[in-house]
Amino acid sequence: MTLTSAEPLRATSRRGGFARSPAADRLTRFAVIAVTVLALIYILLPVYWMVKSSFQTSFDIRAQPPHWIPREITFQAYKDMGYIIPIWRYILNSIYVSAAAALLATLIGASAAYVLARFRFPLMTLFLVMILATQLIPPITRAFPIYSAIQAAGLLNSYTGIIIAYAGFSLPFSVMLLRGYFMNNCPPDLEEAALVDGCTYFSAFWRIILPISLPGLAAVTIFTFLNAWNDFLWASLLLSQGEMKTVQVGIGDFSAEGGGGRYINLVMAACVTATIPALIMFLFVQRWLVSGLTAGSVK
Repeated sequence: MTLTSAEPLRATSRRGGFARSPAADRLTRFAVIAVTVLALIYILLPVYWMVKSSFQTSFDIRAQPPHWIPREITFQAYKDMGYIIPIWRYILNSIYVSAAAALLATLIGASAAYVLARFRFPLMTLFLVMILATQLIPPITRAFPIYSAIQAAGLLNSYTGIIIAYAGFSLPFSVMLLRGYFMNNCPPDLEEAALVDGCTYFSAFWRIILPISLPGLAAVTIFTFLNAWNDFLWASLLLSQGEMKTVQVGIGDFSAEGGGGRYINLVMAACVTATIPALIMFLFVQRWLVSGLTAGSVK
């Protein structure tokens, strides 16, 4: 083959058997950028409206046509928020419940995942299928059985009952993710060396496997924490006492009682404040989160 006949082959890029022109590549890039921008606008517009409304008065928020850019920025809603809405009490309740549920789900999930990753026993496949099958059941269909079980145990209107419920909801995901992580990222040679040195399986798991599994543990922890933090259904069912409400239920009840119409700027300020603890936690664990979610997927 001569040089002249080879040049067109190198100069023309082929994908799927058809040559792509520079104009087609530019059109594809433009379409991707346009779709991405539209998706970002759709996702971030409610967040922007919430944030900007928290710096406006209720009168300015209801103005027609709406003011997309505040004419005057005021922090009065944040000053009055704590007097009308017990937001700090609600936030402390949510932090306690979410953190306890995340810790419990991580410990139990890591222990179960380690057993399923390292040992073979009868009916193990059935256990895995049952764990996966729980994810096929719509959450709303479990409302009555779980409520009845919590009530029968005497844990209704208690932090213990809702913590156990939240941890149970996250266990299937925790077990399956950490099992894949232990199988693909924690070689058994580490435990064999520890057993030779006199460790038991428990001490090898506690002192060696867990410390090197921080990405997977962080992924499970943040998943459980955010699920509990953002939940409204179960917190409203299992906690009905005012001083025990979580932040989502507290803000929702205040809005439903008429506060959302009269003090809409305070509600927006409370919503902005309620996002800060979850955002801070995410910023601390984000370097482990993505690696923990993907490390167990490819061997």
